[in-house]
Amino acid sequence: MVSIANQPVKKLLGYAVRAEADANRIYTRMAGRVRNSLLKEKFQLLALEEKKHKDIILRLFASMWGGEKPEIPGTVDARLLPAVSIKPSSSLADVLNQAMNAEKSAREFYASLAKRIKAPNRQMLMYLSKVENTHYLMLRSEYILALQFEDYAEKDIDKVIT
Repeated sequence: MVSIANQPVKKLLGYAVRAEADANRIYTRMAGRVRNSLLKEKFQLLALEEKKHKDIILRLFASMWGGEKPEIPGTVDARLLPAVSIKPSSSLADVLNQAMNAEKSAREFYASLAKRIKAPNRQMLMYLSKVENTHYLMLRSEYILALQFEDYAEKDIDKVIT
């Protein structure tokens, strides 16, 4: 991850808004691609949480800068907050691995940014860091399953009777 120590907090929060919006879009797209209803629900949950994170950051920004809106870039440097790239040839395991890396980077990003901000806003960024960690853990468990079961995304697991 690129050091965020010397970059303006305003700019970093704009990056965070873009990254959360991108994550919402990717998880929504993945929810639409898989047949496994349990995995679909997990992607839908992740998409919803990323949307909420974006809203939290926008409110945080407005509270810190008197209602001002952040400058949101078109893209974010992947060394700062990597995004997930889905290609037609992307396997579920590949997408999950990319998403795990993105969530881990987001966790570190928010934890580092929290060190530069005073309470009570610091607590909100630490909360976001912890939630991103839970996303990482969820994705890691799905990644392990995807590696073990080649057609995991295509199986309607909750309807399989063993």
